[in-house]
Amino acid sequence: MKLMAIFALALIGLFGSMAPADAATAAPKRGGTLTVATRRDLSHLNPLIRTQSTDQSIRELMYESFLAIDLQGNVQPNLAESWDISSDGKTYTFRLRKGVKFHNGQEATAEDAKYAIDYTMNPKNGAYGYSRFEIVERVEVPDKHTLRFVLKKPSAGFLYSLATIQSFSFIPKDSLQEKKLTGFVPGTGPFKFSDWKSAQQIVFERHGDYWGQKTFVDWLVLRPIPQETVRMTALRAGDVDLVEAAPYEWVRQIVEGKLKGISFFESAEAGFRVLMFNVPAAPFNNKKLRQAVAHALNKQEILQAAYFGFGKPGDQRYPKGHVWYIENIQSASYDLNRARALLKEAGYKGETLELTVRQGADQETEAATIQAQLAKVGMNVKLNLVEAGAYTSKRLSGDYAFLPAGGSNDPDPSPTYGPEYVCGVDLKKRTGNSTGYCDKEMDALIARLETELNSERRKEVLRQIVQKVADDLPEMAIGFVPRFFAFRDYVKGFTSDSEGRYRWSRGGLNYAWLDK
Repeated sequence: MKLMAIFALALIGLFGSMAPADAATAAPKRGGTLTVATRRDLSHLNPLIRTQSTDQSIRELMYESFLAIDLQGNVQPNLAESWDISSDGKTYTFRLRKGVKFHNGQEATAEDAKYAIDYTMNPKNGAYGYSRFEIVERVEVPDKHTLRFVLKKPSAGFLYSLATIQSFSFIPKDSLQEKKLTGFVPGTGPFKFSDWKSAQQIVFERHGDYWGQKTFVDWLVLRPIPQETVRMTALRAGDVDLVEAAPYEWVRQIVEGKLKGISFFESAEAGFRVLMFNVPAAPFNNKKLRQAVAHALNKQEILQAAYFGFGKPGDQRYPKGHVWYIENIQSASYDLNRARALLKEAGYKGETLELTVRQGADQETEAATIQAQLAKVGMNVKLNLVEAGAYTSKRLSGDYAFLPAGGSNDPDPSPTYGPEYVCGVDLKKRTGNSTGYCDKEMDALIARLETELNSERRKEVLRQIVQKVADDLPEMAIGFVPRFFAFRDYVKGFTSDSEGRYRWSRGGLNYAWLDK
């Protein structure tokens, strides 16, 4: 699940914990080395392989996508400046930005883009974006700065698929001829690769010919430090300047003024939290029992307890303010009397209900809070704590009664809602539909969502889908939890997007500068 949610663009954080106001007006300084502690290291040199998670975030410093997404989920120009779509919705013609330079000084053209796309569309290459291009019949190059896609059928989400390097990155033609890469091939991004020592550090330098916002720092060093406490200790000691995934308890200390000289940036709706039910199996094949749970849960209290007061309740997969958020959805409200009445109607007599939980402080606290809330209406819940691998296995095989889950969503509603609710052909291998929910009316709505090209009509289809999820309750939305970057006060100008990425279309590490 990929979530594109919104967050405040202001440089002052939600709790006033960003850099002092006078820094916002100071002129950025050029030069220096910015050292960032990351959670993980790279796993692959090929820019078209494994283009997700940490590999995606790091590569976005070097590589770029055709299009971009703004904070509200709208498609924006990027390496493609403009485009036309044929009346039948099957032909997309893009006019590319002129004067874009690869890191080796070569001009980027439509032939280079076609090379990367053809490579991705070849199933023998194992490119991550292969599935996104299965709908493409052919790619044409009318001239040096024009690229044309001809689709097999209309696709409402095709533009969104070009707004991420998960599909493909702009790289020079024939740059992946070598069987074994010894370094990164040139990209067009603001940073260019300099050196990589596995599990130690990755070094980037400034791309002086970058077409967009050139970096202020001369060098960028990423140091993989998996342990949260070790990352924060390195930040406090000044060994690194900025860390990703700052723990909630540490950020709370920053808010309370207990950690001096450190600020943070909040990607407010980075993580979507949801309670999933195993719909085909007892006891939650009983819709009234699912409804009883929904009415018994206080979302704000769950988020308050598990995430140190951070997070906000939600009633669907996109947050308020996003282009695909649906207003006025009728969903279960917190109502203990209604929950008790529904339990009686469901025939519940105190049987033990097992809540499967992935081990980890946040998840365990979240689950314990759910357990305590359901006890208030007479529900007997037992927590089954399992390690991450077992948790994933149980979720994908349907070996659970109900469980809290999380992740992020795609900018386009089709891949966000479709895989989660379309009928699965094998309920023992739930690669998409974890709840096992199956409804013919929902399947028809999802099919319409994928092909409806008119945005207003498409949003009306999505309204029906979101309302049906709220009514049928294969899952219950809990809300959104943030991700945090923490940094020394002398780091200025850094912002992230809702996914907590190192760089996005209008901000990130290429905007950061050092006031020291």
